[in-house]
Amino acid sequence: MSAGNRVRRELHPSIETERLATLSSYQIMDSAPEEAFDRITRLVADIFSAPMASIAFFDDSREWFKSVVGLPPVHIDRRVSLCTELIEGREPLVIEDIEKEQQFSDNPLVTGDTSLRFYAGAPLIAPSGLVLGALSIGDTVPRFRISKNQLNQLRSLADIVMSEMELRREIILREQAQKNAAIARSNLDLTLALSDVGSFRIDLETGLIDWGGAYMKIWGEDAGEAITEVESALARVHPDDQEAVRQAMGLAVAPGEKFQTRFRIILPSGEIRWVEGYGDYLEANGRPTLTGINKDITHSVDQQEQLRLHTRELHHRLRNLFATLQSIMSLTKNSATSIDDYIERIKSRLSALNRAQQILLDTNFVTGSFAALVRDLCQTYPRVRWSGPDFSLSENAMVSISLVLNELATNAVKYGALTSGKGLVKIDWAIEEENGQDIVHLTWTERGGPTAATVPSTFGFGSSLIDHSITRNLRGEITRDWTADGLLCTVVFPVPEDQVR
Repeated sequence: MSAGNRVRRELHPSIETERLATLSSYQIMDSAPEEAFDRITRLVADIFSAPMASIAFFDDSREWFKSVVGLPPVHIDRRVSLCTELIEGREPLVIEDIEKEQQFSDNPLVTGDTSLRFYAGAPLIAPSGLVLGALSIGDTVPRFRISKNQLNQLRSLADIVMSEMELRREIILREQAQKNAAIARSNLDLTLALSDVGSFRIDLETGLIDWGGAYMKIWGEDAGEAITEVESALARVHPDDQEAVRQAMGLAVAPGEKFQTRFRIILPSGEIRWVEGYGDYLEANGRPTLTGINKDITHSVDQQEQLRLHTRELHHRLRNLFATLQSIMSLTKNSATSIDDYIERIKSRLSALNRAQQILLDTNFVTGSFAALVRDLCQTYPRVRWSGPDFSLSENAMVSISLVLNELATNAVKYGALTSGKGLVKIDWAIEEENGQDIVHLTWTERGGPTAATVPSTFGFGSSLIDHSITRNLRGEITRDWTADGLLCTVVFPVPEDQVR
């Protein structure tokens, strides 16, 4: 770029931010002099017979000189720098006679003792394509004949500077990585010592094991003396798992493979523990080595087994629940008189299902408290009272009795005692032994409702749902009596064995 076609431009803020971050990654700004860079500036000055040469970098506010020949080791405000345009143009810049360029009149290299009159610079371009600085030459007199070949030489020398920059950064990163690795090893040793994780290092030629961390918590208190080599460790592995461990160790030697296996060990006390092993093959001081960690996962294995059982139970429950939902939705549709009626009935019956499922969730997923179910119903229908001993019901029984009580309460709100502000419902039950089995006797008593008590002429899906739930799901019986005071309903069903609280 010559003096005649230069246009001063500024980078987009986002690009400038990226450029400054790239420059920072080299850790070059304000660093001490380095012979590698000084050799390049001396070489450049010699090649171009220039009294001045420099390697400079641009941060957000200044041009800073890393290496100079014939120039004072100063920094210059970036706004008056000779080579600011290199950042955007990314092409060599030549100023044949600086006195003719008014924008550089405040540059200290021009106005100071150096009396700079000629300048030529090549951009220092990072692999990302961003310009970080410039390799430059200068003279105290104008130069009007710099060839294209000379500019290419200057550009090539600038590439050498960037290669040195890359090498320098790689060395810095490697040294930092070594320091971080040393710190990480120290932290790992401390962490293992305070945890339930043991470390091992096996010399695959001798079979000797170097233990670390909490290995005695895993392999036994005598492991430090009793388990010093591979064969003694394998002797403590469960016979059914020994071959799998040997295969995992053999596989780890192959390129790209890891040591990873799960096995049981038998302690001298007879206790069986599950252990998980992770490791890798490496050459340590020229010797084949398998290094890694062991972790006691006995508790985790037990939890996984419990989770598997719970998952099976949950799957079973969901199947039952979806089947119940499908049946309710289908039959409610057939008995509903309108869409609004259908929605209202579905919401009520889903609430009943939700009550039963919540009670089951609060206990053990399998059984639930009958008293808790009735108490929850009373929160939805405040003028319902109850009394009776608590007992547990299975999932299916909980769902069935919840639907029964919900249908009775819904009918009481629409047609019975709960239509009146003074009406009440009383739920009483007792458990009596009959022929060696506990039987629940439950009564639903309505008071204060409509004075004219008549037997319904027809029965809908709600009544069918009640009858089906009592007779088939609970293996019980139900009777209804429409008295002058209101509905009196009696439900009798057996309590599952060992469920009375």
